[in-house]
Order: sequence, then C-alpha cells, then structure tokens
Amino acid sequence: MIRIASLTVPMLLAACSEAPLPNAATANGTVAAEAVEDDSEAVADNMAAPMESAEPLLNIAPEALSLVDPRSGRTRQLAFGTAREITLTGATAALGKPSDTGRNGECGEGAMEFVEFGGLTLWFQQDKFVGWFLEGAKPKLTTATGAGIGSTRSQVADALAISDVPDSSLGREFATDKGDFSGLLDGAGDGAKVTALWSGQACIFR
Repeated sequence: MIRIASLTVPMLLAACSEAPLPNAATANGTVAAEAVEDDSEAVADNMAAPMESAEPLLNIAPEALSLVDPRSGRTRQLAFGTAREITLTGATAALGKPSDTGRNGECGEGAMEFVEFGGLTLWFQQDKFVGWFLEGAKPKLTTATGAGIGSTRSQVADALAISDVPDSSLGREFATDKGDFSGLLDGAGDGAKVTALWSGQACIFR
C-alpha cells in the first residue's frame, strides 16, 4: 500500500442526515450517499439510533465516508473530524472487523494512526477521523456518483470537476478543483482506469 506524505484538506465537523436520498442506487447496484450539512452535535445520537438494516453500506466521499441503510436509503455522514470510535463503529458495521491497525510517526502532519479494512485505510489524528485512502478491488466502494477503483477517467470527470496534477511522483495523478478528492490513473486518456483514490490527510510518501 502506498503511504503518501500527508495531503491536507480543510477539516469538517462530523455531519449526519436521515433524509431519504434522491439517488439511492448507482448503475452497478451500489447504494449511494449524498453530502449533507454539518451538524456535529447530532452525530453521536444519530450513530446510536438503530438503522433498519444491521449491515449498512459504505460509500466514499470527498472529506467523508457515508453509511447508507439499504432498506430506507437513509444516510449517516462520517465527515472528517468525527471521533475515531464513532467512525470505526460505522465502518465495522458495514465492512466487518479491520484487517490491520497501526501507527505511522513519519507523516507530514505528524504521527497518525491507521485502521485498514482490506484496501480501505482510515487515518486518525488525536482520535479524530482525518482521511481515507482506497486501492485494490476489495472492498468494492464508490462515491455517490459511482466513481471507484476501475472507473475510467472520463467516468470520474463526468461526475467531478477534475484536473491532472503535473509532475506527480506517484504517476498519473488527478484532483478535484477544490482539492478535496484525489486519485491515480493507470495511463493517459479518457479510458485510463483509476487505481487509487484518497481524501484528507492520507499519509502518502511522495
């Protein structure tokens, strides 16, 4: 797994929503979650309330993860800044037990702890969720618009305003215009496929 020198985006307060989503499923069958407004005081209560399904689905998002109830389409947003315990409770409910945990003391923003769920790595600093990194085929996760590992550059660009990052030491790198979502491609052109995605303080060494 790539560990990159820390890429920082603005930290958001934890957010949540139980409103039904207008587009609860993507073309590949993945339930999708939309961004919601910040409401940090409601996170703990929202996470404690039982979902209709004991196994929510998980989606990646710029500056967040989203839990989605497959029965109702309700979503709970785990934005950067959410407490580690709340974040891991949600991720474990969706993905099962972590495959690895550890600490990296050489990140650009200071020492960070990580928890891995197969190809998804969650990063924490001072017991707060600060970033995620995704690579590999499992778990199969996408954004609300269906972008994930294996998507083409044109598919990502149709949903997100992206641009190439010049002279990246990681390879063919792209980022959203706001800088809150980044990824790697296996080649040039619209047909190039995504091999990695990340957001926030992902401890990636360049």
